[in-house]
Amino acid sequence: MIKYIFFDFDGTISDARRLTHEKFLETLEECEFKFSKQKLKSLMGAKTKEILIGLGIDAKAHSKVRRLFLKKAIGDSNSKTLKLCADVKPLYKIKKDGIKIIILSNSHKSFLTKSIKVLKIKGLFNKVYGSRPLRSKDQILRKLFRKYNIKPKEAIYVGDRFSDIEYAHKAHCHAVGIHNKCSWSTKKEILKEKPDFMIKDFKELKKLVEKLNSNQAATRPSQH
Repeated sequence: MIKYIFFDFDGTISDARRLTHEKFLETLEECEFKFSKQKLKSLMGAKTKEILIGLGIDAKAHSKVRRLFLKKAIGDSNSKTLKLCADVKPLYKIKKDGIKIIILSNSHKSFLTKSIKVLKIKGLFNKVYGSRPLRSKDQILRKLFRKYNIKPKEAIYVGDRFSDIEYAHKAHCHAVGIHNKCSWSTKKEILKEKPDFMIKDFKELKKLVEKLNSNQAATRPSQH
């Protein structure tokens, strides 16, 4: 039975692509770094450290860049710059059915907190986990599985980037790719990682969870 659903945030719940790209670009230009704008665009959605390494930015400047970017992103997070990727009503229904809904994102916790407030969805999530510099998402998933005594088959990870599918596979939980107007990766890139399921919105996710749980219930041995 599916008991937990873990979600990426930017590009999955929140359409923050334009905001984060613009603020990262502003930050790097303000710091007068030389970098490829095309390369930056392709790296967006990864951890800040991974983006900076990919751009060839000196490691000594990473902390300064992270602080400045975060300040800009949080400061410009509002109802005009952030929108929901899809209708979240189905997620409230999923939660009402007793399934825990948890955010696991590469974004900083303070940015997630501000975004959730702006989007008016504070009561939706049971827990929110932001970026962990020394851990990848699959490592964090495995740690949370141990913490909450979750069997991998009882969990789903939903993400809009091809790397989210890779992380879910490594954690041995159900890998669900989501692709719509605000996804960071293309559908082709996501499918290349062979997700267990593909959806375009949370209505489809609700149907998927119901199907998985009904199939599981049907295969339970009879108690008679």
